[in-house]
Amino acid sequence: MFKFLRHLFLPHESNNHRARLLHPSSLMLVIVIFLGLQLTINQLTINYPQILGYAAAQISPEEVIKLTNDQRLASGLQPLKMDPELNAAATQKAADMFARDYWAHVSPIGTEPWYFITNSGYSYRYAGENLARDFSNPQSVVQAWMDSPSHRNNLLNSKYQDIGLAVVDGKLGDRETTLVVQMFGTKLSAPSDIGKSSSTAISVQAAETKVAATSLAPVSPFDVSRAISIVLLAIFVLVLIIDLVHLHRHKITRWTSSSLAHLMFLSFLLLTALIIGRGHII
Repeated sequence: MFKFLRHLFLPHESNNHRARLLHPSSLMLVIVIFLGLQLTINQLTINYPQILGYAAAQISPEEVIKLTNDQRLASGLQPLKMDPELNAAATQKAADMFARDYWAHVSPIGTEPWYFITNSGYSYRYAGENLARDFSNPQSVVQAWMDSPSHRNNLLNSKYQDIGLAVVDGKLGDRETTLVVQMFGTKLSAPSDIGKSSSTAISVQAAETKVAATSLAPVSPFDVSRAISIVLLAIFVLVLIIDLVHLHRHKITRWTSSSLAHLMFLSFLLLTALIIGRGHII
């Protein structure tokens, strides 16, 4: 076993002074195995969501609202008040997306967000909506919105006074996920000094998020994929450093096509580690 590991990871006479892991054929095999693991993770998420999937417990609505208000306070704005009617509207919107199997602001039959707001009994002067899915914690949700100029404008809109939020588990496209629906509003009966116009200002944004677990928490597939990428990246970088040290000590000059393969493989792992687990703004 030791000889095999040395042959695989360390420069030695048995591998012509280059770790077998750094050979192009080995790099290709690692990529194939990595992609196979990703397909396996996707299938486990579909077939065994209780083991590898999502749950709403780690996305606390109160925490998302608190983090939203923290951003508003830091910008010199008034915090938003949680409104039960907007909470109901957000819950209705999440339920409708699961029932009709869509991920958008407007449903396949043309239902707009404002229908759910007025249907909950909230008569608005201003209203807005943010959507999120597939993040693993409240901080990631709010940060994703803040990193997008359009979403940031929604969170920091001085015309809004109220907020409602729903975090709901369900299945979209045969895949378990958790939706985060954030509704903003100002009631029609509110004092008009919050805006210069009495017209309705409607703003809609969406973000894709990540969610985790309850008592027996399923593991987030994004976390698993990212962990695999980071471990492979760490192993590869360590082996590559050992190889470079070996070349320097033995005064060996070597630039071959495999060097380009190393750079491409390193770039692949870096890109994968950066992309996996991040939310997507739409």
